[in-house]
Amino acid sequence: MKPRWTDRALKSAALIAASLLFVIAFASSPVVKNIASGITALNSGRSSGLTPSTHGGTGQSAVASAPGSSDGRTANPGSKSMGPAYQTSNGSVVGNAPTTTATSIGLWASDWGGAAAKRSTAGWQAAARNDRILIGNAGVYPKWIPQLHGWNPNLTVLVYNVGPYLQKGTSTYSQVLSAHPTWFAHDSHGRLINLPMFPSNYLMDAGSAAYRAWHATQLAASVSGGGFDGAMVDSVGDDVLGHYASGVPVNPSTHQTYSVTTWLGDEVLLLNSDKAAIGGKYLAFNGLVSGPDYARDSSILATANADAGIAELFLRQPKNSINAFPSATEMQQSLAMMTAMAARGKAFLGWTKVWVSASSAQLAKWETFSLGVYLLGRSSASYLDFMPSHSADNTVISYSNLTTNLGAALGPYTVSGSTFTRSFQSGKVTVNASTYAVSIQVV
Repeated sequence: MKPRWTDRALKSAALIAASLLFVIAFASSPVVKNIASGITALNSGRSSGLTPSTHGGTGQSAVASAPGSSDGRTANPGSKSMGPAYQTSNGSVVGNAPTTTATSIGLWASDWGGAAAKRSTAGWQAAARNDRILIGNAGVYPKWIPQLHGWNPNLTVLVYNVGPYLQKGTSTYSQVLSAHPTWFAHDSHGRLINLPMFPSNYLMDAGSAAYRAWHATQLAASVSGGGFDGAMVDSVGDDVLGHYASGVPVNPSTHQTYSVTTWLGDEVLLLNSDKAAIGGKYLAFNGLVSGPDYARDSSILATANADAGIAELFLRQPKNSINAFPSATEMQQSLAMMTAMAARGKAFLGWTKVWVSASSAQLAKWETFSLGVYLLGRSSASYLDFMPSHSADNTVISYSNLTTNLGAALGPYTVSGSTFTRSFQSGKVTVNASTYAVSIQVV
């Protein structure tokens, strides 16, 4: 079982000249230098409007190990009178974009780690304008939600929930363990199960109907109490059936270790209970993992009544070599996952993370590659997040209006040899699965 790594970071903007043929040639173009220098500046906190922050992990982390941790990003919100300016990711203005309240490329932000509490008002405004979905904690977000919706009425703000875990040392953990010990998952020796990477986080048994009902009640209270538009349930999936946890959970009904299908099926029931509890509000989950995982078994989670799913290993493992790109088959599986989620009427949230040492040019190549593949498969309910380091903070204008300039897709992508191509009303996206070169042409 591959490990899953979660965190949040910078998105950097792409240079767009709407009146010219704009080609991003990612091997040696000057645009690469702009993207790369922007990533470097953002990681060091030098970019306009960026408030540097200490690192705060996301997903299963020491900070976000129970519902209610936060992370954040800041940015220059651009011109108020003429709409946000076109910018390179190093902050230079190259024109004025049409007025818009949210980027049309489709961006989302995992904002539950550590920096949201330090964000400036301008940074919050930029986050609202640049992203379509923000996911944050119950301790920081509520006071900002009315203003966020004022800046962008189409913004969806979700409260972060750690998923089927309780954190040892909290009063909730002690109370539940005392009153309802069977709600916790147990291994074959009857021991509680935690995560060695995050030892305070203890696994719950989603097969327990009573636990599912309790979780749904807690989640609904967080949503309504904070004025959120919905919630995101983190850390569902079958990783705990491998080597991710301290033990493999046993099914109390069979006294055998859980099968993948039963475990994921019970988590579908958990998500369904959560969705019912929050009524018509929005529910997302983190558990699609990647294209290959979706092809193997995480597609089971997509049968839940949730509105959206996150693939946190979209196109790469965060700590893989910087030169380890997906194969053509893996790329097609990722695109098939995006297509399948759209066919189910669900939103897709892709998350590409680079957590290894890399040059600015290498980071720029990965950012561009993930953007190119994303555009090949993007539907009207697809969203992207690129993370160029483990601790980067990334509320910046990112790809603002690129899709507006490309226009609507004229159809699905096509494949010729190792070249994937998708045509748009005013441009074309090409990705070579052998060389990993990407071209995004805007007429």
